[in-house]
Amino acid sequence: MAKRIPINPLDKTFAGLMRDAAKALRKGDKKLLAKTKKEFAEDAISLFYNQESDVIRVLRKDCPPIDFPVSKYSGLPKK
Repeated sequence: MAKRIPINPLDKTFAGLMRDAAKALRKGDKKLLAKTKKEFAEDAISLFYNQESDVIRVLRKDCPPIDFPVSKYSGLPKK
């Protein structure tokens, strides 16, 4: 059975995974990003990065998309 990840910035699991995704995007770490996406995929959640607006779109099946700024989860500057 897949674990349930609430899409809530105050949830420790969600926030930790989003920090990993933001760090991977800033550093260009494809392995970490793939690992993070795989963990989200276990709960039917997809991540998409919009480089122009610098946001991560979180999309769960049958739910509206939610955008989170990368800067919220990463203290690293945008390249």
